[in-house]
Amino acid sequence: MNSTLQQYRNTHKWMAIPWLIIFIGFTPQYFMTWLSEPWAYHLHALSAIAWYILMGVQPYLITRGNIKQHRLWGMLGIFIAGAVVFSALSIVPTNVYFGAIGGFEPVFSASFFYGLVLTETLQVIGFGLAVVMAIVNSKKIEEHALWMISTLFFGLMPAWGRLIMFPILITEGEISWLNTQTSLNIGVSIFMLVILYIGYRLKKLKHPAILLSLFLVLLMLFSIQIGELEWYQELVTKIMKPTVPWKL
Repeated sequence: MNSTLQQYRNTHKWMAIPWLIIFIGFTPQYFMTWLSEPWAYHLHALSAIAWYILMGVQPYLITRGNIKQHRLWGMLGIFIAGAVVFSALSIVPTNVYFGAIGGFEPVFSASFFYGLVLTETLQVIGFGLAVVMAIVNSKKIEEHALWMISTLFFGLMPAWGRLIMFPILITEGEISWLNTQTSLNIGVSIFMLVILYIGYRLKKLKHPAILLSLFLVLLMLFSIQIGELEWYQELVTKIMKPTVPWKL
C-alpha cells in the first residue's frame, strides 16, 4: 500500500470521536427538539451527518483498494458538501435574530450571537474552500487527503462549541467565573491543540489547510468582542435582515 495511504488506514475508527461530539453536543438543542425545528435545520443536520459518514467511508475504501467505489462516493460527496454549505448559510441569519432579541441572558449575550454571524460564516466558507481544494487536488493523494480532513476542522466547531457550553447551561450562569468567554477560551484552545497535533503527526504544520483552520478557529475566540461593535451589528443586521426567518 502507498505509504501516504497507510497513515489513513484507521481514519474511519478515529471518526468515532467527532461522531460522539456531534451526538452529545446537539442532543439538547436539536435531537431532543427535533419535531419543533425548522426545515433548514433538518437539511443541515442530514447533510452534515451524511458528510461525516462519508468522511469515515472514504478513507476505508481507498486504503483497502476500492478505488472505483471511492470515486463514486466522492462524486456524491460534491452534492452533499453543497447541501452542507447552503443549509449552513441559511441558518446563520438566525443569529441576527437572537442578537436582536437580546440573546439568552444570563448565559449567552446578544453580542455573542452577533459575533457568530461572522465567525460561523467564515467557518462555512472555509469548509467549502477545503472541499474545492480537495477536488482540485484529487490526483495528489497527500494534498487531497489533508484538505478532506481539514473539513472536520471547519465543520466540527458548532458541535464542539455546544459541548463545551454544557457547564454554563447546567449552572445557568450562576457561577461568575464560568461564562461564555471562559468556555470559548478552553474549548478553542483544546481544538487548536488537536489541529496542531494532527498537523504535526502528518508533518504538515505549515500547510495552508492547517494554517487556515487554526486562524478561523482562533477567530471564534473573539466572537463576543466582534459582536459588541455597534457598526458591525448594524452592518450584519442590514445584510442579513431579508433572510432572517423571523421578524425583527
